[in-house]
Amino acid sequence: MKPRPVTLVPALGCAAALLVLGTPGPAAAHGDTIHFTVGGAQSDGHVRAVASWDNDDDPVDEPVAGTLTATGRDGRTLGPWQLVAVAGQKAAYTTREALPPGNWKVVVHSGFPDLGHGEGTVDVAAQGEGAKGEGAKGEGAKSEGARGEAGSGPAPAATAPPAAKSAPSGPSAAPREAASSSSSSRTGIAVGAGAAAVVIAAVGGVLLFRAWRSRNGRAANA
Repeated sequence: MKPRPVTLVPALGCAAALLVLGTPGPAAAHGDTIHFTVGGAQSDGHVRAVASWDNDDDPVDEPVAGTLTATGRDGRTLGPWQLVAVAGQKAAYTTREALPPGNWKVVVHSGFPDLGHGEGTVDVAAQGEGAKGEGAKGEGAKSEGARGEAGSGPAPAATAPPAAKSAPSGPSAAPREAASSSSSSRTGIAVGAGAAAVVIAAVGGVLLFRAWRSRNGRAANA
């Protein structure tokens, strides 16, 4: 009996299948589940979520296809919104849409490269609140500056002493000046008259003395 020839084609096919099925892909190396860490919302209302593998917490390098849904305290629901990659940040995703001000519960799901899930609570503040706070600080600084300027300003000028009363002028002063001039004139006249009287008396006395002397001389000669 002759031996049958061995066919290599089925054996090669099985070996190839084992190699394909047994070779782990990039996702199988990290696990088969993705976890999303939901961060706080930006000032413009955009929420960010970072994708990592559950098994080793390594960032997901492959593009992720997923959605984001947000629910407010009043029961209002926004989304699902499609995730888009954040430029310049590894494994970070956000949405084109922005959340309005309020408190939101955010849930993220993915379907590629593997199933993923993540959730968190974020607060979105109104954009005008920060500006109002800064304005109030600015007004407080201005008021403090104004107080400082008022306290450090120049000291008030000393009050000048009252000026001495000047001599009265005008018509009321004229009679007083006239009376003073008249009094001075009278005093001068009186002094002049007294001096003249003294001179006259002295001259008269001299004349009388000479006359008396002349008589005595004549009587002695007789």
